[in-house]
Amino acid sequence: MPDFDFTKKVIEAVDARTIYFNTEVLPQLLEKYRLVHTCVKNIIEVLVQKSIIQPDPYKHEKKISDVEVISNEPFLDAERALVIGMRISDYEAVLDFICTYYKFSVENIDFSSIKKFVEFNNSINWHYFSPSNNSPTTRGFAILFNEAKQGAPAITANMMNDNVAKCDRVIKEINDVLKNLNEFQKESYKALVRKNIFEHPKFNANKAKESPESELAEIKKIFSFVFNKQPFYTVLIEEIVNEDQAPNKEALQNELLQKLKTQTQKEKKAVKKIDPTEILMDAVQSLSGLGPQLQKVEEKIVENNKILQDENHTLFSKFVHALRKTLNIAEPAIFYDIILTEPTTGSVQRERLNYNSFIYELEKKIVFYNSFSLKNLPGYKKIEMNSPEKILDFLNKQLAVAHKLMTKIAALDSFFKENVSNESKGSIKGLKMELTSMKNTLVNTNQKRVEYTGILEEEEQMKKLGITNE
Repeated sequence: MPDFDFTKKVIEAVDARTIYFNTEVLPQLLEKYRLVHTCVKNIIEVLVQKSIIQPDPYKHEKKISDVEVISNEPFLDAERALVIGMRISDYEAVLDFICTYYKFSVENIDFSSIKKFVEFNNSINWHYFSPSNNSPTTRGFAILFNEAKQGAPAITANMMNDNVAKCDRVIKEINDVLKNLNEFQKESYKALVRKNIFEHPKFNANKAKESPESELAEIKKIFSFVFNKQPFYTVLIEEIVNEDQAPNKEALQNELLQKLKTQTQKEKKAVKKIDPTEILMDAVQSLSGLGPQLQKVEEKIVENNKILQDENHTLFSKFVHALRKTLNIAEPAIFYDIILTEPTTGSVQRERLNYNSFIYELEKKIVFYNSFSLKNLPGYKKIEMNSPEKILDFLNKQLAVAHKLMTKIAALDSFFKENVSNESKGSIKGLKMELTSMKNTLVNTNQKRVEYTGILEEEEQMKKLGITNE
Protein backbone atom coordinates (compact mmCIF):
# COMPACT_ATOMS: atom_id res chain seq x y z
CA MET A 1 0.00 0.00 0.00
CA PRO A 2 1.11 3.64 -0.32
CA ASP A 3 3.60 4.60 2.39
CA PHE A 4 2.01 7.79 3.72
CA ASP A 5 4.90 8.63 6.05
CA PHE A 6 7.33 8.37 3.15
CA THR A 7 4.94 10.40 0.97
CA LYS A 8 4.97 13.21 3.53
CA LYS A 9 8.80 13.24 3.57
CA VAL A 10 8.95 13.29 -0.24
CA ILE A 11 6.50 16.20 -0.54
CA GLU A 12 8.43 18.22 2.06
CA ALA A 13 11.74 17.48 0.33
CA VAL A 14 10.35 18.43 -3.10
CA ASP A 15 8.93 21.69 -1.71
CA ALA A 16 12.31 22.57 -0.20
CA ARG A 17 14.16 21.69 -3.37
CA THR A 18 11.71 23.73 -5.45
CA ILE A 19 12.62 26.78 -3.35
CA TYR A 20 16.31 25.94 -3.83
CA PHE A 21 15.93 25.80 -7.62
CA ASN A 22 13.85 28.98 -7.77
CA THR A 23 16.09 31.06 -5.53
CA GLU A 24 19.58 29.78 -6.37
CA VAL A 25 19.88 27.47 -9.37
CA LEU A 26 17.57 29.17 -11.88
CA PRO A 27 18.77 32.75 -11.24
CA GLN A 28 22.28 31.45 -11.99
CA LEU A 29 20.93 29.79 -15.13
CA LEU A 30 19.59 33.16 -16.27
CA GLU A 31 23.02 34.74 -15.71
CA LYS A 32 24.62 32.02 -17.83
CA TYR A 33 22.22 32.78 -20.69
CA ARG A 34 23.05 36.48 -20.34
CA LEU A 35 26.75 35.69 -20.73
CA VAL A 36 26.06 33.67 -23.90
CA HIS A 37 23.90 36.52 -25.19
CA THR A 38 26.73 39.02 -24.68
CA CYS A 39 29.25 36.75 -26.44
CA VAL A 40 26.93 36.19 -29.41
CA LYS A 41 26.29 39.93 -29.77
CA ASN A 42 30.03 40.58 -29.71
CA ILE A 43 30.59 38.10 -32.54
CA ILE A 44 27.69 39.48 -34.60
CA GLU A 45 29.03 43.03 -34.20
CA VAL A 46 32.40 42.00 -35.64
CA LEU A 47 30.75 40.21 -38.59
CA VAL A 48 28.61 43.28 -39.31
CA GLN A 49 31.57 45.61 -38.89
CA LYS A 50 33.55 43.53 -41.41
CA SER A 51 30.52 43.65 -43.78
CA ILE A 52 30.48 39.84 -43.84
CA ILE A 53 26.81 39.88 -42.84
CA GLN A 54 24.25 42.68 -42.91
CA PRO A 55 22.15 43.74 -39.91
CA ASP A 56 18.77 41.98 -39.96
CA PRO A 57 16.32 44.64 -41.26
CA TYR A 58 13.34 42.74 -39.82
CA LYS A 59 14.82 42.11 -36.38
CA HIS A 60 12.61 44.57 -34.51
CA GLU A 61 9.48 43.37 -36.32
CA LYS A 62 9.86 39.75 -35.18
CA LYS A 63 7.65 38.85 -32.24
CA ILE A 64 9.11 36.08 -30.10
CA SER A 65 6.90 34.67 -27.35
CA ASP A 66 8.67 31.39 -26.59
CA VAL A 67 11.98 29.57 -26.95
CA GLU A 68 12.33 28.67 -30.63
CA VAL A 69 14.87 26.48 -32.41
CA ILE A 70 16.56 28.22 -35.34
CA SER A 71 16.54 26.59 -38.77
CA ASN A 72 19.24 24.10 -39.73
CA GLU A 73 18.12 23.51 -43.31
CA PRO A 74 20.85 23.19 -45.99
CA PHE A 75 21.51 26.22 -48.23
CA LEU A 76 23.61 27.16 -51.24
CA ASP A 77 27.13 28.48 -50.64
CA ALA A 78 26.21 31.63 -52.57
CA GLU A 79 23.48 32.31 -50.00
CA ARG A 80 25.69 31.69 -46.96
CA ALA A 81 26.10 35.28 -45.79
CA LEU A 82 22.39 36.04 -46.14
CA VAL A 83 21.11 32.80 -44.59
CA ILE A 84 23.59 32.67 -41.69
CA GLY A 85 23.08 36.39 -41.05
CA MET A 86 19.35 35.77 -40.59
CA ARG A 87 19.82 32.63 -38.52
CA ILE A 88 22.28 34.08 -36.03
CA SER A 89 20.06 37.16 -35.80
CA ASP A 90 17.20 34.80 -34.88
CA TYR A 91 19.47 32.99 -32.41
CA GLU A 92 20.41 36.28 -30.75
CA ALA A 93 16.75 37.38 -30.70
CA VAL A 94 15.71 34.20 -28.85
CA LEU A 95 18.56 34.75 -26.38
CA ASP A 96 17.30 38.30 -25.87
CA PHE A 97 13.78 36.95 -25.20
CA ILE A 98 15.16 34.39 -22.72
CA CYS A 99 17.24 37.00 -20.88
CA THR A 100 14.57 39.70 -20.85
CA TYR A 101 11.14 38.10 -20.68
CA TYR A 102 11.34 34.42 -19.77
CA LYS A 103 10.26 33.50 -16.23
CA PHE A 104 12.81 31.14 -14.74
CA SER A 105 10.95 29.00 -12.21
CA VAL A 106 10.32 25.32 -11.58
CA GLU A 107 6.62 25.93 -12.14
CA ASN A 108 7.22 27.49 -15.57
CA ILE A 109 9.90 25.15 -16.95
CA ASP A 110 8.24 21.78 -17.49
CA PHE A 111 9.46 18.74 -19.47
CA SER A 112 8.49 20.21 -22.85
CA SER A 113 10.13 23.55 -21.99
CA ILE A 114 13.36 21.83 -20.99
CA LYS A 115 13.35 19.93 -24.29
CA LYS A 116 12.94 23.21 -26.23
CA PHE A 117 15.76 24.84 -24.26
CA VAL A 118 18.14 21.96 -24.98
CA GLU A 119 17.23 21.90 -28.68
CA PHE A 120 17.78 25.66 -28.90
CA ASN A 121 21.11 25.39 -27.04
CA ASN A 122 22.25 22.80 -29.57
CA SER A 123 21.20 24.94 -32.57
CA ILE A 124 24.85 25.97 -32.81
CA ASN A 125 27.57 23.47 -31.91
CA TRP A 126 30.00 25.71 -30.03
CA HIS A 127 32.13 22.75 -28.93
CA TYR A 128 32.90 21.75 -32.52
CA PHE A 129 32.64 25.19 -34.10
CA SER A 130 34.36 24.33 -37.38
CA PRO A 131 33.89 24.73 -41.16
CA SER A 132 33.84 20.92 -41.33
CA ASN A 133 30.90 20.52 -38.93
CA ASN A 134 28.03 18.42 -40.31
CA SER A 135 25.42 20.97 -39.20
CA PRO A 136 24.71 23.46 -42.06
CA THR A 137 24.16 26.34 -39.61
CA THR A 138 27.24 25.70 -37.47
CA ARG A 139 29.40 25.04 -40.54
CA GLY A 140 28.24 28.20 -42.32
CA PHE A 141 28.61 30.32 -39.18
CA ALA A 142 32.14 28.98 -38.60
CA ILE A 143 33.16 29.77 -42.19
CA LEU A 144 32.00 33.38 -41.85
CA PHE A 145 33.62 33.57 -38.41
CA ASN A 146 36.99 32.54 -39.88
CA GLU A 147 36.59 35.08 -42.69
CA ALA A 148 36.09 37.81 -40.09
CA LYS A 149 39.31 36.84 -38.31
CA GLN A 150 41.39 37.04 -41.49
CA GLY A 151 43.38 40.26 -41.43
CA ALA A 152 41.79 41.31 -38.14
CA PRO A 153 43.99 42.71 -35.35
CA ALA A 154 45.25 40.04 -32.97
CA ILE A 155 43.20 41.51 -30.13
CA THR A 156 39.99 41.21 -32.19
CA ALA A 157 40.75 37.63 -33.26
CA ASN A 158 41.54 36.67 -29.65
CA MET A 159 38.33 38.31 -28.45
CA MET A 160 36.31 36.34 -31.02
CA ASN A 161 37.96 33.03 -30.06
CA ASP A 162 37.40 33.84 -26.39
CA ASN A 163 33.68 34.43 -27.02
CA VAL A 164 33.33 31.07 -28.78
CA ALA A 165 35.18 29.33 -25.92
CA LYS A 166 32.87 30.98 -23.40
CA CYS A 167 29.77 29.92 -25.34
CA ASP A 168 31.07 26.35 -25.47
CA ARG A 169 31.75 26.25 -21.72
CA VAL A 170 28.59 28.02 -20.60
CA ILE A 171 26.19 26.13 -22.91
CA LYS A 172 27.57 22.89 -21.45
CA GLU A 173 26.95 24.25 -17.94
CA ILE A 174 23.43 25.29 -18.95
CA ASN A 175 22.65 21.84 -20.36
CA ASP A 176 23.93 20.24 -17.14
CA VAL A 177 21.57 22.45 -15.11
CA LEU A 178 18.67 21.58 -17.43
CA LYS A 179 19.49 17.87 -17.06
CA ASN A 180 19.36 18.21 -13.26
CA LEU A 181 16.14 20.19 -13.51
CA ASN A 182 14.62 17.52 -15.76
CA GLU A 183 15.47 14.85 -13.16
CA PHE A 184 13.96 16.98 -10.41
CA GLN A 185 10.80 17.58 -12.45
CA LYS A 186 10.31 13.82 -12.55
CA GLU A 187 10.37 13.68 -8.75
CA SER A 188 8.19 16.78 -8.56
CA TYR A 189 5.66 15.06 -10.82
CA LYS A 190 5.73 11.93 -8.65
CA ALA A 191 5.30 14.01 -5.47
CA LEU A 192 2.31 15.78 -7.04
CA VAL A 193 0.74 12.42 -7.87
CA ARG A 194 1.32 11.20 -4.31
CA LYS A 195 -0.19 14.36 -2.86
CA ASN A 196 -3.24 14.71 -5.10
CA ILE A 197 -4.04 11.01 -5.68
CA PHE A 198 -3.28 9.41 -2.33
CA GLU A 199 -5.17 12.12 -0.42
CA HIS A 200 -8.17 12.04 -2.77
CA PRO A 201 -11.40 10.59 -1.24
CA LYS A 202 -11.94 8.32 -4.27
CA PHE A 203 -8.55 6.64 -3.82
CA ASN A 204 -9.01 3.21 -2.21
CA ALA A 205 -5.89 2.74 -0.07
CA ASN A 206 -7.00 -0.70 1.15
CA LYS A 207 -7.41 -1.89 -2.43
CA ALA A 208 -4.08 -0.39 -3.42
CA LYS A 209 -2.16 -2.25 -0.70
CA GLU A 210 -3.17 -5.65 -2.10
CA SER A 211 -0.43 -5.64 -4.75
CA PRO A 212 1.68 -3.34 -6.92
CA GLU A 213 -0.76 -3.96 -9.77
CA SER A 214 -3.67 -2.88 -7.58
CA GLU A 215 -1.93 0.37 -6.57
CA LEU A 216 -1.17 1.13 -10.20
CA ALA A 217 -4.80 0.45 -11.14
CA GLU A 218 -6.10 2.72 -8.36
CA ILE A 219 -3.84 5.57 -9.51
CA LYS A 220 -4.94 5.11 -13.13
CA LYS A 221 -8.61 5.03 -12.16
CA ILE A 222 -8.71 8.60 -10.86
CA PHE A 223 -5.66 10.17 -12.55
CA SER A 224 -7.49 11.85 -15.42
CA PHE A 225 -10.19 13.05 -13.04
CA VAL A 226 -7.62 14.72 -10.77
CA PHE A 227 -5.09 15.98 -13.33
CA ASN A 228 -7.30 16.61 -16.36
CA LYS A 229 -4.86 17.08 -19.28
CA GLN A 230 -1.67 16.28 -17.35
CA PRO A 231 0.19 13.43 -19.16
CA PHE A 232 0.21 10.00 -17.53
CA TYR A 233 3.88 8.97 -17.44
CA THR A 234 3.70 5.21 -16.90
CA VAL A 235 7.40 4.84 -16.06
CA LEU A 236 7.19 7.47 -13.30
CA ILE A 237 3.96 6.04 -11.88
CA GLU A 238 5.60 2.60 -11.76
CA GLU A 239 8.51 4.18 -9.82
CA ILE A 240 5.98 5.39 -7.23
CA VAL A 241 4.55 1.89 -6.90
CA ASN A 242 8.04 0.35 -6.57
CA GLU A 243 8.97 2.87 -3.87
CA ASP A 244 5.84 1.77 -1.99
CA GLN A 245 5.76 -2.00 -2.52
CA ALA A 246 8.92 -3.38 -4.15
CA PRO A 247 11.01 -5.84 -2.08
CA ASN A 248 13.84 -3.26 -2.01
CA LYS A 249 11.52 -0.35 -1.26
CA GLU A 250 13.56 0.84 1.74
CA ALA A 251 16.67 1.22 -0.42
CA LEU A 252 14.64 3.02 -3.12
CA GLN A 253 13.11 5.36 -0.55
CA ASN A 254 16.46 6.20 1.04
CA GLU A 255 18.02 6.77 -2.37
CA LEU A 256 15.24 9.17 -3.37
CA LEU A 257 15.31 11.17 -0.14
CA GLN A 258 19.08 11.47 -0.43
CA LYS A 259 18.72 12.71 -4.03
CA LEU A 260 16.16 15.31 -2.95
CA LYS A 261 18.20 16.47 0.01
CA THR A 262 18.78 20.22 -0.06
CA GLN A 263 21.57 21.79 1.97
CA THR A 264 20.52 23.87 4.91
CA GLN A 265 21.26 27.57 4.82
CA LYS A 266 24.14 27.15 7.25
CA GLU A 267 25.68 24.30 5.20
CA LYS A 268 25.43 26.41 2.05
CA LYS A 269 27.20 29.32 3.70
CA ALA A 270 29.94 26.99 4.89
CA VAL A 271 30.75 25.66 1.41
CA LYS A 272 30.19 28.89 -0.48
CA LYS A 273 33.63 30.32 -1.05
CA ILE A 274 33.53 33.80 -2.48
CA ASP A 275 36.41 35.26 -4.46
CA PRO A 276 35.60 38.99 -4.56
CA THR A 277 38.35 39.75 -7.06
CA GLU A 278 37.03 37.13 -9.50
CA ILE A 279 33.52 38.61 -9.39
CA LEU A 280 34.83 42.12 -9.91
CA MET A 281 37.12 41.06 -12.75
CA ASP A 282 34.14 39.46 -14.49
CA ALA A 283 32.58 42.92 -14.36
CA VAL A 284 35.79 44.50 -15.67
CA GLN A 285 35.92 42.09 -18.59
CA SER A 286 32.25 42.76 -19.32
CA LEU A 287 33.05 46.49 -19.43
CA SER A 288 35.74 45.86 -22.04
CA GLY A 289 32.96 44.97 -24.47
CA LEU A 290 32.66 48.72 -25.07
CA GLY A 291 35.91 48.60 -27.11
CA PRO A 292 34.57 47.05 -30.36
CA GLN A 293 31.25 48.86 -29.88
CA LEU A 294 32.97 52.27 -29.76
CA GLN A 295 35.07 51.29 -32.78
CA LYS A 296 31.88 51.00 -34.81
CA VAL A 297 30.57 54.26 -33.30
CA GLU A 298 33.72 56.10 -34.34
CA GLU A 299 33.54 54.79 -37.92
CA LYS A 300 29.95 55.96 -38.32
CA ILE A 301 30.58 59.37 -36.72
CA VAL A 302 33.55 59.98 -39.03
CA GLU A 303 31.39 59.10 -42.07
CA ASN A 304 28.56 61.33 -40.87
CA ASN A 305 30.94 64.21 -40.22
CA LYS A 306 32.33 63.92 -43.75
CA ILE A 307 28.80 64.07 -45.22
CA LEU A 308 27.95 67.19 -43.21
CA GLN A 309 31.26 68.93 -43.94
CA ASP A 310 31.00 68.20 -47.66
CA GLU A 311 27.58 69.87 -47.68
CA ASN A 312 28.92 72.99 -45.95
CA HIS A 313 31.97 73.45 -48.16
CA THR A 314 31.68 76.26 -50.73
CA LEU A 315 33.92 76.49 -53.76
CA PHE A 316 36.14 78.94 -51.89
CA SER A 317 36.34 76.78 -48.73
CA LYS A 318 37.34 73.81 -50.89
CA PHE A 319 40.11 75.96 -52.42
CA VAL A 320 41.32 76.94 -48.93
CA HIS A 321 41.20 73.29 -47.84
CA ALA A 322 43.34 72.25 -50.82
CA LEU A 323 45.78 75.09 -50.12
CA ARG A 324 46.15 74.06 -46.46
CA LYS A 325 46.77 70.50 -47.54
CA THR A 326 49.46 71.64 -50.01
CA LEU A 327 51.18 73.84 -47.40
CA ASN A 328 50.76 71.18 -44.68
CA ILE A 329 48.71 73.55 -42.52
CA ALA A 330 46.41 71.92 -39.98
CA GLU A 331 42.68 72.31 -40.50
CA PRO A 332 40.85 74.48 -37.96
CA ALA A 333 38.92 72.63 -35.26
CA ILE A 334 35.30 71.69 -35.99
CA PHE A 335 32.70 72.62 -33.37
CA TYR A 336 29.15 71.32 -33.12
CA ASP A 337 26.45 72.72 -30.83
CA ILE A 338 24.80 69.60 -29.45
CA ILE A 339 21.97 69.07 -26.95
CA LEU A 340 22.68 66.63 -24.14
CA THR A 341 19.67 64.90 -22.58
CA GLU A 342 20.23 63.23 -19.22
CA PRO A 343 18.45 59.81 -19.51
CA THR A 344 17.52 59.49 -15.83
CA THR A 345 16.21 63.02 -15.20
CA GLY A 346 15.36 64.19 -18.72
CA SER A 347 17.23 67.45 -18.08
CA VAL A 348 18.60 69.19 -21.18
CA GLN A 349 21.96 70.91 -21.51
CA ARG A 350 23.67 72.56 -24.49
CA GLU A 351 27.33 71.94 -25.19
CA ARG A 352 29.77 73.19 -27.80
CA LEU A 353 31.54 69.99 -28.81
CA ASN A 354 35.02 70.05 -30.26
CA TYR A 355 34.65 67.31 -32.87
CA ASN A 356 38.38 66.69 -33.32
CA SER A 357 39.01 66.38 -29.58
CA PHE A 358 35.99 64.10 -29.23
CA ILE A 359 37.27 61.70 -31.91
CA TYR A 360 40.71 61.73 -30.30
CA GLU A 361 39.22 60.85 -26.90
CA LEU A 362 37.06 58.17 -28.53
CA GLU A 363 40.13 56.51 -30.04
CA LYS A 364 41.87 56.58 -26.65
CA LYS A 365 38.82 54.93 -25.08
CA ILE A 366 38.80 52.15 -27.70
CA VAL A 367 42.47 51.35 -27.01
CA PHE A 368 41.79 51.56 -23.26
CA TYR A 369 38.85 49.13 -23.23
CA ASN A 370 40.59 46.70 -25.59
CA SER A 371 43.64 46.68 -23.30
CA PHE A 372 41.84 44.54 -20.67
CA SER A 373 39.46 42.56 -22.88
CA LEU A 374 41.38 39.29 -22.38
CA LYS A 375 42.80 37.77 -19.19
CA ASN A 376 46.27 37.37 -20.64
CA LEU A 377 46.64 41.06 -21.56
CA PRO A 378 48.87 43.35 -19.44
CA GLY A 379 45.97 45.79 -18.90
CA TYR A 380 43.80 43.05 -17.38
CA LYS A 381 46.60 41.80 -15.13
CA LYS A 382 47.38 45.36 -14.00
CA ILE A 383 43.79 45.92 -12.85
CA GLU A 384 43.63 42.46 -11.25
CA MET A 385 46.66 43.25 -9.06
CA ASN A 386 44.70 45.94 -7.20
CA SER A 387 42.68 45.40 -4.04
CA PRO A 388 38.93 44.67 -4.45
CA GLU A 389 38.17 48.15 -3.10
CA LYS A 390 40.27 49.80 -5.81
CA ILE A 391 38.80 47.60 -8.54
CA LEU A 392 35.32 48.58 -7.35
CA ASP A 393 36.31 52.28 -7.44
CA PHE A 394 37.63 51.71 -10.97
CA LEU A 395 34.31 50.19 -12.05
CA ASN A 396 32.24 52.93 -10.43
CA LYS A 397 34.28 55.61 -12.17
CA GLN A 398 34.25 53.88 -15.56
CA LEU A 399 30.49 53.24 -15.45
CA ALA A 400 29.90 56.94 -14.79
CA VAL A 401 32.30 57.96 -17.58
CA ALA A 402 30.69 55.52 -20.02
CA HIS A 403 27.18 56.83 -19.26
CA LYS A 404 28.34 60.40 -20.00
CA LEU A 405 30.01 59.23 -23.20
CA MET A 406 26.79 57.53 -24.33
CA THR A 407 24.88 60.76 -23.71
CA LYS A 408 27.30 62.64 -25.99
CA ILE A 409 27.13 59.96 -28.67
CA ALA A 410 23.31 60.05 -28.61
CA ALA A 411 23.37 63.86 -28.86
CA LEU A 412 25.81 63.75 -31.78
CA ASP A 413 23.64 61.11 -33.48
CA SER A 414 20.64 63.46 -33.27
CA PHE A 415 22.73 66.43 -34.40
CA PHE A 416 23.82 64.77 -37.64
CA LYS A 417 20.29 63.59 -38.45
CA GLU A 418 18.86 67.06 -37.89
CA ASN A 419 21.52 69.15 -39.63
CA VAL A 420 22.06 67.46 -42.97
CA SER A 421 19.94 68.22 -46.00
CA ASN A 422 16.97 66.05 -46.88
CA GLU A 423 18.96 64.65 -49.79
CA SER A 424 21.69 63.41 -47.46
CA LYS A 425 19.52 62.06 -44.62
CA GLY A 426 19.47 58.58 -46.16
CA SER A 427 23.28 58.49 -46.11
CA ILE A 428 23.61 59.28 -42.40
CA LYS A 429 24.60 56.23 -40.36
CA GLY A 430 22.35 55.91 -37.30
CA LEU A 431 23.86 54.86 -33.97
CA LYS A 432 20.78 53.35 -32.32
CA MET A 433 22.04 49.76 -32.58
CA GLU A 434 25.46 50.65 -31.14
CA LEU A 435 23.90 52.66 -28.30
CA THR A 436 21.66 49.70 -27.45
CA SER A 437 24.66 47.36 -27.41
CA MET A 438 26.57 49.76 -25.17
CA LYS A 439 23.61 50.03 -22.82
CA ASN A 440 23.39 46.23 -22.56
CA THR A 441 27.12 46.06 -21.80
CA LEU A 442 26.77 48.61 -19.01
CA VAL A 443 23.71 46.84 -17.59
CA ASN A 444 25.59 43.54 -17.54
CA THR A 445 28.64 45.14 -15.95
CA ASN A 446 26.53 46.86 -13.32
CA GLN A 447 24.72 43.61 -12.48
CA LYS A 448 28.06 41.97 -11.69
CA ARG A 449 29.10 45.01 -9.65
CA VAL A 450 25.84 44.85 -7.68
CA GLU A 451 26.35 41.11 -7.16
CA TYR A 452 29.70 41.88 -5.54
CA THR A 453 28.33 44.59 -3.23
CA GLY A 454 25.40 42.30 -2.34
CA ILE A 455 27.83 39.56 -1.27
CA LEU A 456 29.75 42.05 0.86
CA GLU A 457 26.55 43.13 2.60
CA GLU A 458 25.51 39.50 3.12
CA GLU A 459 28.90 38.59 4.60
CA GLU A 460 28.68 41.60 6.90
CA GLN A 461 25.27 40.45 8.14
CA MET A 462 26.59 36.92 8.65
CA LYS A 463 29.47 38.27 10.72
CA LYS A 464 27.02 40.16 12.92
CA LEU A 465 25.15 36.89 13.45
CA GLY A 466 28.41 35.14 14.32
CA ILE A 467 28.43 32.97 11.18
CA THR A 468 31.58 32.82 9.07
CA ASN A 469 32.76 30.91 6.02
CA GLU A 470 35.71 29.47 7.89
